[in-house]
Amino acid sequence: MPARAPRRPRRATHSREQIVETAIAVLDREGAAGLTLRGLAAELGGGLGSVYWYVEGKRELMELCCDVLFGRAVDLGVGDAEFSSPPMDVDLDGLPEAVQHGAVGVRRLAMALFGELMAHPWLAAQSQLVGAGRVEGMRFWDALGRQLAVMGLSPQQQFIGSTAVIGYVMGVSAEMMSQDAHADPGTSKEEQLRTFADSWQGPEYEGLDWLRSIGEEFAAHDDTEQFAGGLDLLVTGLVHRAV
Repeated sequence: MPARAPRRPRRATHSREQIVETAIAVLDREGAAGLTLRGLAAELGGGLGSVYWYVEGKRELMELCCDVLFGRAVDLGVGDAEFSSPPMDVDLDGLPEAVQHGAVGVRRLAMALFGELMAHPWLAAQSQLVGAGRVEGMRFWDALGRQLAVMGLSPQQQFIGSTAVIGYVMGVSAEMMSQDAHADPGTSKEEQLRTFADSWQGPEYEGLDWLRSIGEEFAAHDDTEQFAGGLDLLVTGLVHRAV
């Protein structure tokens, strides 16, 4: 009986870009728990082997998705395209041009990443996957560090400053996304903030005078403006170290 010819491995029916973009769409819609390779293959209209052609499992696919979105943040942050952002509240008047340029660059990169994190609510909780052998997470850190180097900060200050900014962006975004995930979908965010702030006037908060004093500020705050305001405080500190 003649020997049977070896079976060729099935070629992928979809590109890696198609798989990653579809996976991002599933993650946006259903969160990390809702993404399965079998479900992704069905969404793509192909076989499971088409997905395994590019990734060994869900973790690698998640890494690729995170990497793509961080890459978009870098490209936007270092580019010239305009994007929506609250006005920068950092006094740069009279400072050396390099310090001004670096400070604006740090803020722009951070706001670009924040925008991706807000657009993709699952992303902030996946910080352990960022830079896990992938280029774009490291490219974001490199781009941020370059701005601090331009400002004239020491290598130690560049390292500490860059990790502080990234930690702020990821931490605040994760907290905001967690709050939104547990919010009552039948009540507006404004109403929920007002109810929460009003509760501070109850007897169980007796003596917490500062907390009560910011109730109106808390009830009326906007998440993006709050984030940008905190970021500007960080950038102000970096500017002071640079000069």
